[in-house]
Amino acid sequence: MKKIILSMSLMLFLGNNLIAQTKTRPSRDEIMSGNKNIETILDKPFIFTRGELQVSGNDVTSKKAFQEAIVKSDAVVKEYNEEVTKFLATNPSPVTYKNKLNATLSKAKGLDSDLALTEKEFKQGNSLGGVYYLQKLYLYKGYLEGVTRIYTENQTLKDYLTSVSNAINSYGSREKFMDKMVENQKAMSKNLKMIPAQQSNPKIEAMVKKNYEASFKGFTVTKVNITYSTWIVDKNELDIPICRKLSVCVAVKNAKGECGIGSSNVKEDYMGGGSYGEAYSYLPSDPIMVPCENIK
Repeated sequence: MKKIILSMSLMLFLGNNLIAQTKTRPSRDEIMSGNKNIETILDKPFIFTRGELQVSGNDVTSKKAFQEAIVKSDAVVKEYNEEVTKFLATNPSPVTYKNKLNATLSKAKGLDSDLALTEKEFKQGNSLGGVYYLQKLYLYKGYLEGVTRIYTENQTLKDYLTSVSNAINSYGSREKFMDKMVENQKAMSKNLKMIPAQQSNPKIEAMVKKNYEASFKGFTVTKVNITYSTWIVDKNELDIPICRKLSVCVAVKNAKGECGIGSSNVKEDYMGGGSYGEAYSYLPSDPIMVPCENIK
């Protein structure tokens, strides 16, 4: 009888232990979810792609547009860290992400160049778009806050998190950073003037005017100066022309009557037989507002 009781007790103990192990062991779905999280958190962290500021066209001169883009970017940062929390809640084995550490450190090292770019933009930048560099630091901060929770013992990642946090604090806020861009622009624009025309080509000037106004709605082009006296020909290694290019400077006005100066490039692709195709413009720059007397 005693043996039977002991046997039943042992079976009960083993059964309870098995149930406990079953409860703590992650399910197949949890494992698959964990693998997917490793990909989006460590392999290809979505915080840097989806979190990048997206402002284009006419909005590049709108502070409100950048403020709205920042809100969207911050939401991605929050989502990223929520995904890290979900991942850690599955109690993943360190074996599943140990081999991702070098790639994570390499990604974090990219912060070094972005810190330098942000500082340079803060001192010299003259476009609201300069806040893109500061927001990149916020993305790094969110990223490092996440990965330091995964690699809790890695001091290098912790040091990077401290560096980016200190840098962000030094600039005060995104609002102050954009205000500094406006200050830089005003200081620079006082002396900015049109580059003198080196030749005249009414057809090209009309094309540039049309395309520039399409890129920056709300601005009317009042003058186009072709700043190259001759075409610059690009050739391949066989000395065969690929295209020829010009540079142009444009004067603009907005609905308020304020003046600005921008630039663009013109290209004609080589068609063979000594002939070139239709001229088209590309890479127009944002207009920089200047005193109207600077445009002559």
